[in-house]
Formats: sequence, structure tokens, C-alpha cells
Amino acid sequence: MSFEFISAGKIVFGCGKAAALPSLCRPLGRHFLVVSDKALDSTGLPGRICDALNSSGLKVTAFPRVSGEPTVDLVEEAVALARTSGCDATLGVGGGSSIDTAKAAAAMLQNTGDIVDYLEGVGKGLALARDPAPFVAVPTTAGTGAEVTKNAVIASHERKFKRSLRDERMLANVALVDPELTVTAPPAVTAYSGMDALTQLIESYVSRKSNLMTDALAESGIARAARSLRRAYRDGGDIDARSDMAYASMLSGLCLANSGLGADHGIAAALGACAGVPHGLACAVLLPHVMAYNAPHIGDKLLVIARLLTGRCDISDSDAIRAVTDSLYELAHDLNIPPDFRDLGLAGRGDELLAACSTSSMNGNPVDMSKQDALGLINSLL
Repeated sequence: MSFEFISAGKIVFGCGKAAALPSLCRPLGRHFLVVSDKALDSTGLPGRICDALNSSGLKVTAFPRVSGEPTVDLVEEAVALARTSGCDATLGVGGGSSIDTAKAAAAMLQNTGDIVDYLEGVGKGLALARDPAPFVAVPTTAGTGAEVTKNAVIASHERKFKRSLRDERMLANVALVDPELTVTAPPAVTAYSGMDALTQLIESYVSRKSNLMTDALAESGIARAARSLRRAYRDGGDIDARSDMAYASMLSGLCLANSGLGADHGIAAALGACAGVPHGLACAVLLPHVMAYNAPHIGDKLLVIARLLTGRCDISDSDAIRAVTDSLYELAHDLNIPPDFRDLGLAGRGDELLAACSTSSMNGNPVDMSKQDALGLINSLL
């Protein structure tokens, strides 16, 4: 038995824990760039966080500019503002996009050059020369687990890529997960982000790079997501369901940071970069199809997943794949997620999407998916 496991420097989890944010930030920096998205900013939460940090003696510069998944231009804008304002740390509050923007800004604040040159598969493959600035993550959705991952996913719609800036030093110094901050997430956000978390848990569980520790965390997360995602979607104020999903999302980030993902995320990255398909929607639609493809290659884990998703212990090996795919289709239906992408006008774009698939995710799949098989799967959903 041998494995390594990485995580955020400190994880603080629980309802009401947001009140501790100033004391957690104070040892890390003097002037924080607070990154948030436009929709969340309208709720007043980022402003209250800025006020709390100010009241504790810290300086803040607000960057409420995130809209959709982070892009190269957005990160460069955040870094420029942080430098001109004299920021020495960043704080991301919101969904995975805000957290990844703050994470990437912390990395580039201490390093020079074009961010593209540091991205996997599209630039010069440069490694970060200097440690990132301190970074704190405060999620307000339960989906990406970005608060505990070592990468930031950055897109370029002009160049049609979606790639990671990745380094173990990019892990958050503090990940503060307060389920109460997720109760105002709209149903669609709850559905898409929750399906992203579930996909990450399942993909990291069956990844060829999984280990005993990530397996244990993934099983716990799958069980909680299976029992609580519908409840959180139907009643955003169900704090028990919100807590389950916040925990499952965090576990999904821990798992993917240590064991990687698979073909679902590889193809979903292309759908986001080339066609603007929301990431959680792409993951949800792809998941039953990718699971059916992977089923012959994941051994006893298929039966475990089937029992976790259904809550039934009487499922047999021969019924496992049907139980998994049926459960995933039923869950997506209950979350108002379509079964395919045919209403999005993407027919005929399969070759373009195939070329944009994330290689790093595809490489983690439990079995190699040939280009022909991947193209067939993509076209079947367009």
C-alpha cells in the first residue's frame, strides 16, 4: 500500500463558520483582492465579507467581475488590478469560477509572463517559478470542489480551449466551507453544480489513478449526493441537504486533486470551450453514457456505485450497469436536465469538439477511449 494525498492548508467546515473569516485571513496577508461574480455581488455577500475584513484591520480591493467560466483575459485583468492596488493575497467567494479566478490570480501575481504559457497543453509548459500569493476560498455553491483543488480551469473562447493552470502550491491556504452560504443558490445552479460534484466523485473513484483514501472519500460523497441533491434542488432552505451537498462537493475536489477525472470531464471541457455549454449540464448529460462505456473496466466498483446511487443492497452484478444508468437518467430528469444536447444546435460539430477535449482528463479514464469511440459518443448526443 503506497499513495500520496494533498489538500488545502486548512479546511474549516460548518454552518456559521463564515464568521471566522477575518481571523483566518489575518495571518495570511494585509491587502486582499476579493474576487466574486456579478450575480453574487448583487446579494450583498461579497460586500459584507469586504466590510468584515476591513473592520478587522485588513485592506480589500473588490473584483466583482466574474461572469461564466474564467478566461485568460479575466485572470489577466484580476492580476493587473491586484498589482496596481498593492494586494498581497486573494480571496475567492462564489462558485468554482470565482474561486478559480482568485486561485489563478494568486499564482500569477507572483510570476511573470503570459498565463497561457503556464497552461497545460496550449502554451510553453512553463512551471511556476515562485510560490503563489496566499489564497483563501469561500464557496457559495456545492459543485466544483475548487476550494480544495490544485488547479484553476481557464478558457479562451477565441482559441477554443479550456485548460488547467496546475501546481500543488496553488492549493488554498484556507478553504472555508459554510453550507449556509449555499442556501440562496438558484435551483438550476444547485442542479448543475450538484451534478458536477457527483460526476467528479464517480470519475475520481473509477480513475486509473485512484487510491484507498480517495476511494473512501468518494464513496462517502456519492452516498450523500445521491440522498440529498434532489432535496437541495426542491427546497434550497433544507440545511441538512445543503450540508450534505457542500460536504460532497468538497470531497469531490479532494478526490480529483489526488486521483484525477475521466472522459466525462474531458469531453465536457470541449463543450464548454467551443459551445458555451454550462459545465455541470455537460457533465450530467455525458455521465450515464461514459459510465456505460467504462462499465466493463471498473470491476467491483460498478456494483458499489449502483448500491450507493440507489440506496439498495440487493442489486446484483448483472443488474449494476442498468441500475447506474437508470439512476442517473432519473436524477437528471428530476433536476430538469435534458437527456442530450440536441436542442443546442451543435449537430455537425463533433470533430471540432473532439479536437478540444481535455487530454489530462481523458488520460485519467479507467480505459483508453479511442478518438473514434469518443467521436461516436459525442455525435450520439448532438
